[in-house]
Amino acid sequence: MQILPYIVILIVFLFGAAIYKKSFSYESVGFRFSRDVTRRSLDRITKWYKQEFESEETDRVLKQAGIKLSAFSYQLIRYSLLIIWLAYITYIRLHRGSGVNIHVLLWLVIYIVSRPSLKLLNFRSPFSMLCDLINKRKREKCDVEIFRVLSQLKNMVISMSQKALSTEYLIGEITKYTKVTRPYFMRMLAYWYEGRYKEGQEYFQSSIGTEAARSIAGLIGKLDYIPPEEFISQIDLYQNQVEDKRKTAVKKVREHQGNVVFVIAMLSGIAILINFLAVAVGIDTIPMLQKISF
Repeated sequence: MQILPYIVILIVFLFGAAIYKKSFSYESVGFRFSRDVTRRSLDRITKWYKQEFESEETDRVLKQAGIKLSAFSYQLIRYSLLIIWLAYITYIRLHRGSGVNIHVLLWLVIYIVSRPSLKLLNFRSPFSMLCDLINKRKREKCDVEIFRVLSQLKNMVISMSQKALSTEYLIGEITKYTKVTRPYFMRMLAYWYEGRYKEGQEYFQSSIGTEAARSIAGLIGKLDYIPPEEFISQIDLYQNQVEDKRKTAVKKVREHQGNVVFVIAMLSGIAILINFLAVAVGIDTIPMLQKISF
């Protein structure tokens, strides 16, 4: 295991030498630089660069997860850290003589796990699962904030029911009480100023992608067309539906926790029973074995 780092370095060296050798073609006079082979090598490098640093799929996944990085920025940071780490591994091995097997293994694992791809050996990649987890947390925060915004919007409509309120004014006011969803509300407000109401609603719905986002976008689109009383009743209806769903979700979680506790208790009981039977059988069997003479 002590020669593992040298094996890795040797493999990298041989791989680079093989690629370099392909840039030459053999003739009777000797070796001659082949422009065609070099051009193909450059094309492969360019293709690799575009796949790694200009991937639209990676941009989309990072954007959905709310990570404010482009594919280029992510890969630049990733490769920079990996190269620095590899240089450090080489340093501590050559200058200090310390074992680096664990470092090399971790380096390979991080290199594979951090690769920005949706699939890894026909399975979902760790990168994809991490982005989905971040996206899920982000949506949950957006839903909580939207629910609060609806309550604030309801209070504003009730307190100003005698005044003529425009949708633009109400969107601008409720945006003051937002944090996570503020960029989406601001962008929707910009669509409203331009008179592109349908596009503003679709943008808000697709950007957040939750039922709460679809509901509030639909309600905001009705502000100019229904009386305040009906608008308030629709908010109440939606809030009651959300409350029922929350109660159902909590009930399911508690049922799941109860099932887990029951399974653990049952397995513990089975283990105790097996242990008791083993002890009882052993106590009865030992005297019988002692009577047997060989």
